[in-house]
Amino acid sequence: KRRHAGNTCLFVAAALAAAVDASTTVAVLELGKGGAVRRTTSKRSETSVSGVASFWSNLHDTGRKLQHAGMTVVPDLFNKADSGIVLGLMGSGLDLSAMPNLSGLVENEGDHVIGHMTLQGANGASLLNKAGSVETVAPASLASVARSSKKGLSALSVVVDENDAAIVDKDVSALIEAMHKDAMDAGKTVILHLVVEEQDDASRRRRLARRLEDQQEEGGQEEDQNQDQNQEGENANGNANNGYYGYGYYNAYGEWVTPYKTMFQIQYFNIVLWTSIGLVIALSFTVYLMINMPLMTDTLLFGESAKAIGD
Repeated sequence: KRRHAGNTCLFVAAALAAAVDASTTVAVLELGKGGAVRRTTSKRSETSVSGVASFWSNLHDTGRKLQHAGMTVVPDLFNKADSGIVLGLMGSGLDLSAMPNLSGLVENEGDHVIGHMTLQGANGASLLNKAGSVETVAPASLASVARSSKKGLSALSVVVDENDAAIVDKDVSALIEAMHKDAMDAGKTVILHLVVEEQDDASRRRRLARRLEDQQEEGGQEEDQNQDQNQEGENANGNANNGYYGYGYYNAYGEWVTPYKTMFQIQYFNIVLWTSIGLVIALSFTVYLMINMPLMTDTLLFGESAKAIGD
């Protein structure tokens, strides 16, 4: 019994270690007319399954819902996507080192890629379930099934074997170009959510490289901000005491928030305030003159008033 319990613990520990080593990346691609998804200033792409689900719900469902703060992508306030596809790529044969096209979509922005979201662990199946009913398709029929998707959010799952990695890499690249052309011809916007679930060593190396890049970017930004503040203080000699460079903080989107007003805001407020006061005074004086207007005997107003009094 002890030996059986020990083997069970080792098996569970190995499974947990494999799940932790795995990594899931969601690349958000905008095809067609565009304008439905916006990239934020956030540098941290780490999120959770519920965070990705809140983004999908806010983007594809009717009405506006609460999205998790600090995410790299958000829906546009005015433009809405016509349809969306969640394409999940999973399996033991998924090796991005042998899939250059897919690796470029997962690692880099641009070329239809708006932003990325990363999750620790093997969360591909959980994300697909959040999108609704999942249809498992073979790599050979991926293009026809994806291009025939209807309005709304649909989910497709592709299991990549070792022999299918290169084929899937080419098929996904060709699918993106074909869907983009179809959407442009129809004047629509289609959002492709590419869910890539990596395993073990590859995901560990990718997470480590991304974290180092984020730390270097954040350190460089902080150094630039400190240098800018020091330069402004030296040049202005007291610019920090004018109120605008005083107290403030960075919100979840990396924007500087301060209760103090800039010179432009002060000027704009005073112009609007005194213009409104002048118009109100002019209108009140005009009404006052009309109230005290004398009634002459040869005016139409006097005649109508006389008729009213006679009646």
